[in-house]
Amino acid sequence: MIQAGTIQQVVLPAHAGPDVPVPRQLPPPLPDFTGRQREMTVLDGLLSEVGDPPAKVMVAVVHGVGGAGKTTLAVQWAHRAQHRFQGGTLFVNLRGSGPSEPLDPAVVLALFLPALGTTEAQVPIEFEARIGLYRSLLAQRRVLVVLDNAANAEQVRPLLPSAPGCMAVVTGRGGLTSLVITEAARRVSLDVFTTEESEDLLRGIVGTERIDDELHAVAELLALCGGLPLAVRVAATRAAARPHVGIGDVVAEISDDGDRLEEDDGVTFAVRSVFDWTYRQLTDQQATVFRRFGLHPGGELDVDAAATLAGLTPSEAYRCLEVLADLRLVQPGTRRRYQMHDVIRNYAAHRVEIDDTPDVRRAATERTLAWYAGAAQRADGMLFPPLAGVSPAAVPPVGVETSFADRDQAQAWLRTERANLVAVTRAAATAGLHELVTALAVSCRFLTTGGRAWSALHLTATELGARSARALDDQAVEALVLSMRTDTLCRLGSWDDAEATATRTIALAEQLDDTARRISGLSGLGWVRRGQRRPEDARTVYQRVAEIARGVGQLRAEAVALCHLSAISVELGEYEIALGHAVRELDLRSQAGDQIGEAGALCDIALARQGLGQHEAAISLLRQAIESYETIGYTGADRVQAVLALAVSLEHQQDRSSELAALRAAEVLLVDLEDPRLDQVRRRLSELVADGR
Repeated sequence: MIQAGTIQQVVLPAHAGPDVPVPRQLPPPLPDFTGRQREMTVLDGLLSEVGDPPAKVMVAVVHGVGGAGKTTLAVQWAHRAQHRFQGGTLFVNLRGSGPSEPLDPAVVLALFLPALGTTEAQVPIEFEARIGLYRSLLAQRRVLVVLDNAANAEQVRPLLPSAPGCMAVVTGRGGLTSLVITEAARRVSLDVFTTEESEDLLRGIVGTERIDDELHAVAELLALCGGLPLAVRVAATRAAARPHVGIGDVVAEISDDGDRLEEDDGVTFAVRSVFDWTYRQLTDQQATVFRRFGLHPGGELDVDAAATLAGLTPSEAYRCLEVLADLRLVQPGTRRRYQMHDVIRNYAAHRVEIDDTPDVRRAATERTLAWYAGAAQRADGMLFPPLAGVSPAAVPPVGVETSFADRDQAQAWLRTERANLVAVTRAAATAGLHELVTALAVSCRFLTTGGRAWSALHLTATELGARSARALDDQAVEALVLSMRTDTLCRLGSWDDAEATATRTIALAEQLDDTARRISGLSGLGWVRRGQRRPEDARTVYQRVAEIARGVGQLRAEAVALCHLSAISVELGEYEIALGHAVRELDLRSQAGDQIGEAGALCDIALARQGLGQHEAAISLLRQAIESYETIGYTGADRVQAVLALAVSLEHQQDRSSELAALRAAEVLLVDLEDPRLDQVRRRLSELVADGR
């Protein structure tokens, strides 16, 4: 049975289902992987100690300087060994070295747990509970966990498996010594390449004939690279792109460079000269795109962001990025997006300090931060209705013009840029650009539509937004941001924090005599009361919200309050009262021109009808709602709600074929939304298919 009437209104019970998923999260291996046979053999030996049948858990720590190939080794070996781990392979870049903040292990667990078969709704709120569930799941299977680019042992320790048969491979530059002591981890030291390994890589990229013709020059080139695989790869790729230039000439050009850096982050003076030499070969535009990458606050960027940073057109920036990718200075990804190895990125940041004046750097940074804020505002405006009351001013257009043809494009952009938008918000806060911070925080509403990992990002954005609003002494915007933060805390079930934040919002609204914020603050408090299982108190709050909204003619706000009142009445089994609220809600939605809300109101009426046992009427209403959503092109959670509610009544009517069709439609929507109810829908689908055989 599918039951209606909870806070989420439609909940599918957990039927016994198919086998749990087997995640295989490794990035692709490097096609021209060279050397490291000793280290691969060491890792093979550690795997053998795990035993079969399993006797112990193994933790291997691969450590070495930046650019030594730690990630490449770990990924290459994991691909070779993962067939021994029938329970799956987990992978995460912990961002210990690089421009972004290191990943919080709580966020990593929120990503790992669904990959192991846990629904989003089952991911615990408390950090310790997440660790416990993670280890319990790993205890039931053999899993290989690759924790790449770790910052320190404290970040890694909660992510380590504890069950015999599992293995973790951790990579990092330092700060992992205590794992050897407390977790009995085994070190795998990754030194620079031997001369033979460096030459093998060089031959694979440049070609054997050119190498054999200039063995002396090759030895000099490899000495300049200092055995660092990254430097060898960069130098070899550049040399391969200039087949008419001898290796000796390449060595002479590198050696003549007069702008080298001191040793830094484990990268030697000689290796820096390789980067300097490659940089000098770039055109002015290519060099600008390269070094300005060092100003970007996130882990990756797209062509439009690169163009805005460099002050170029998108087509110019794209051509430059493709050249940089060919030279292995950036790493191309999907949808014309690019990343940069943190060692090369450090070099890019150095070049921008040398080659651009402080004013130029500041202008490029502020232009890019404003570009993200403006694009986020426009995308947000296409996804959500206008905000009532005071909100941050529109950010003037800067940089590359970014527009969205429809809400699907806007949503796709926001989802893709979610990590960058939080990094940009943090960078704007650090720079004291508080107007941009508040604009970004308010434009991150889309983060409330994802799972717990997204909600954690939203809490970061709203915390920064509230601080910046206080710095601007803008209490109206602070109240707006806090009301959004309350909703996220409610979604996470952090009821005490949500209550405190809602109370602060209400206090600010009273000081300002701001009706819009008073409504949003009280609405947040109503949600808290529902979460605290105090439906009567919640009803009192929402009745107050409806009264205030009615008094000032805020039709949509009153309709939202009636939506909650109807849901509370359904929870309490007061279906006639719920029906009255929902009918009034539909009228208000219609008057406000809220098409999506009208469809939602039809669904609310249908839920009341379901409670009254009027399933034929509910089916008709729900089909109207679904048709409206399809006409609008809306694919969000409310449409899923309608489809799942339709399945409820169809099951009651014993219309198995129609129920099957409804659940299949719901499955498609749930996949797109990454909704935690997906597994339950699939279990019910399996039952229906089995019954129909």
